Amino acid sequence: MRLWIDECLSPTLVGVAQRRYEATCNEYRGLLHAKDPVLYAVVSQEEWVFITNNERDFRALTAREGSRSGLILLPQRVAAGQRLILEAVLDYIGLHSAKADVLAAAWMTNRVVEYNNEDDTISASEWPPNRP
Repeated sequence: MRLWIDECLSPTLVGVAQRRYEATCNEYRGLLHAKDPVLYAVVSQEEWVFITNNERDFRALTAREGSRSGLILLPQRVAAGQRLILEAVLDYIGLHSAKADVLAAAWMTNRVVEYNNEDDTISASEWPPNRP
């Protein structure tokens, strides 16, 4: 699985992600301050799972443009808290992909995984949602 950390989150998350998967961030790719549609085009074309706390904008982009690779939504916290949350989310993805007997990247396809800041739970859903 390939993970791209948005600039609204700590760049130290790249190190956390790299312990398990390939990872990068806006800064490493020379895309600091890039407009969301420009950034999303690169992330989508290169099939990265995008990690952000910019939920509204990226849910709208994925609904409009599609998200084959997946989306991870994390809350805004201090860097140490973000690292712990990302570890928990990656554990969650690993557990569910193993249960489904597929690679993590395949399990994340067309899926959003979200860490709920209010009750410290993690959930996953198909994204964009199926429409009748």
